[in-house]
Amino acid sequence: MAQPPRIVILGGGFGALNVARHLEAALRADDRVEVTLISRENYLLFTPMLAEVAAGALSADHAAVPLRSFLRRVAVRQGEATGADLDQRTVTMRHSATGQAVTVPYDHLVLATGAVTSYHHVPGATEHTLGFKTLADAAAARGRVIDCFEQAAVESDSTARRGLLTFVVAGGGYTGVELAAALADFLRDLRRYYPALTRERLYLVLAHHGQRLLEELDEADAAYTLRLLRRMGIAVRLGTGVSAVAADSVELSPGGTLPTRTVFWTAGVAPSPFVGALPLPKDAHGAVIVDEHLAVPEHPGIWALGDCAHVPNRQGGTCGPTAQNAEQEAPVVAHNILASLRSEPLREFDYTSRGMLASLGHQTAVGEVFGRRFSGLPAWLLWRTAYLAMLPGMDRKARVAMDWLLDLLLPPDIVNSLHPSRIAAPLAVTGSESAAPPSPVAPPAAAPGAAAPPSPATPPTAAPSDTAGP
Repeated sequence: MAQPPRIVILGGGFGALNVARHLEAALRADDRVEVTLISRENYLLFTPMLAEVAAGALSADHAAVPLRSFLRRVAVRQGEATGADLDQRTVTMRHSATGQAVTVPYDHLVLATGAVTSYHHVPGATEHTLGFKTLADAAAARGRVIDCFEQAAVESDSTARRGLLTFVVAGGGYTGVELAAALADFLRDLRRYYPALTRERLYLVLAHHGQRLLEELDEADAAYTLRLLRRMGIAVRLGTGVSAVAADSVELSPGGTLPTRTVFWTAGVAPSPFVGALPLPKDAHGAVIVDEHLAVPEHPGIWALGDCAHVPNRQGGTCGPTAQNAEQEAPVVAHNILASLRSEPLREFDYTSRGMLASLGHQTAVGEVFGRRFSGLPAWLLWRTAYLAMLPGMDRKARVAMDWLLDLLLPPDIVNSLHPSRIAAPLAVTGSESAAPPSPVAPPAAAPGAAAPPSPATPPTAAPSDTAGP
């Protein structure tokens, strides 16, 4: 008998998983088609929940769902794709447990490998910042904040203590804004455990090179977000880039040098190195160029979608690297692969926005859904409802709902299960003392149109009136 067609999907994100799910749904019982999904992790990460993991509002394991819980007919193989021979039509992967390299043949190859953090060649950014794309990143973020509090509580040098209690988020897109808002809540709740820091100011800076936050949303939502973050005490610096990062400071342009031990990098992404090594047509950012059918021109049988693909839209632009885009591209890829096998017409991709929501911490969110704007508490409830509905299985929904309930009722857990981060010697004065410090993190103010949040508990030792903080 002839070898059945072999479809290999690379990736474990929303795009890859949904291609596999749509293939499963469309394949008939008598279809002799082999489908294999190769992913470095054995789970799908719900990336919009990462900020809540970093702030301790959600267990890390509950923000991820095993890929095998979605798929029955598709073969799932955990390992890292290390290369591909486009002439021989094979993919090389390395198993996670043993490091063994194996070759997987394909007739159709789907590239959905996502993106990695891009540091834009900023000196020191690779070595001295924390990325924010994975579960490990979220756990490291939470651990770093706790580490800084632990050392600051016993630090006698005021300059060093200020650096330990200054946190910088680089990037004002969805990830950066949600992380900054979640950190503001976490810092406020965390300080109750450190009486020695009652009189100390906490500084949280959000540096964004653009002129407004959340550029995917309209001006009104961006302005609302800016007002809210500033009321929370976050020093939002628009039109400000990061030009260099050191172990004990960050250089803002404009803005000068700011002492800090913690810089979170959310200022850009780039297609995965695996895609970058393939001899395929790419745009200026390294994304694989595809046509209106999501097929790679001049390379029959190769398809790409999601963050690693340059996907055209009908307005003459390109689709952004969002999970929503990848989810809408996936059924088109699945349909076109099977249409190619059955000699049927291909379908063109046409993106339709369903809306965007951003969580802003402390029971507040902002966004637009099907043309209607939401903000404050209603947007936050909609955000949580939407993502809870997306989780597969009642067990996962119950775990996440319970985490959220306990987060509302109980104080934060400050156990740091990670190995403490290596914090170097006390900060040296770098000339930043002459510059005005960022605004201290303040208790969140009531969002416009939302109920006022409860005030944080007064510490046993009252802070002086000129000291604000969570």
